[in-house]
Amino acid sequence: MTPSQNPSIYIGGFRIDEPITALTDIIFCLVCFYAYSKTKPTSSYIATKLYSYFFLTTGISTLIAAIVGHAFLYYFGKDAKIYGWILGIFSISFAQFAALYNTKSIIQSKLFKTIFFILCLETIIAFIATFYFWTFIVVIIHTTFSLLIVATSLEYLKYKNEKSELSKYILIGVGVLIIASLCHILKLGFGKWFNHLDVSHVFMTIGIYSMYLGVKKYNKQLTKTTHHDYTSST
Repeated sequence: MTPSQNPSIYIGGFRIDEPITALTDIIFCLVCFYAYSKTKPTSSYIATKLYSYFFLTTGISTLIAAIVGHAFLYYFGKDAKIYGWILGIFSISFAQFAALYNTKSIIQSKLFKTIFFILCLETIIAFIATFYFWTFIVVIIHTTFSLLIVATSLEYLKYKNEKSELSKYILIGVGVLIIASLCHILKLGFGKWFNHLDVSHVFMTIGIYSMYLGVKKYNKQLTKTTHHDYTSST
C-alpha cells in the first residue's frame, strides 16, 4: 500500500481496499449512466449519439476500475485491469469521433475523411499497444491525443465558427477533466482518506456532467427545431 492510498476497511471478514477511491469512482460512473439515460440516441444527429455512447462506455469502464482496479484488486489480480483499460480506449474513441462529426458541416469532405482515417488507425494502434505493452500509459497517451488534442481542437473550431452550445459545454468539460488529470499527476490530495485519486474523481464527475449538459441542450434544441419544421409543414 502506498502512503497516500486509502487504508482498507473490513465489513465482518469482507475486505475492501481503497474504499473512498472506489466510492468516488462509482459516483462518477453513476453520473455517466445518468447522462446516458437522459441522452439516449433518439435524434438523427450522429455527434450526440456518439457522445451518449461515450457516457455509457465511460461509466462501464469506470465501474470495472472501481471494482477490479481498486476495491478488490487483491482478488482479481493486476492483470484484470486490462478490461477497464480496453473499454476506456473504446469510450474515449467515441468522444473523438463525436467531435469530428460535430464539425463535419464546417470542414471539407476530404479533410473529414483524412481525419476519420487517422482516428481509426490511432484507435487500432492503441488497442494493440495496450495488449503488447500491458500498461495504463497507453490509455493515458490515447486519452491525451483523442480527448485533449483532437476533440478539443475540433470543438473549438465548431464553437469559433458557429458559437455551438454543444461545443461550449464540451470544451468546459474537457477543461475540468484537465484539472482532474493535474490533480492525479501532481498528487494533489487531502491525505490518505481523500487522496489525489479521490480529488481527481470529483473533478472528473464535474467535467462529465458539463459535457452531458451540452448534449442535453443540443438534443432539446434539435427536438424543438424538428417539431417546428413538422408543424410548419402541416
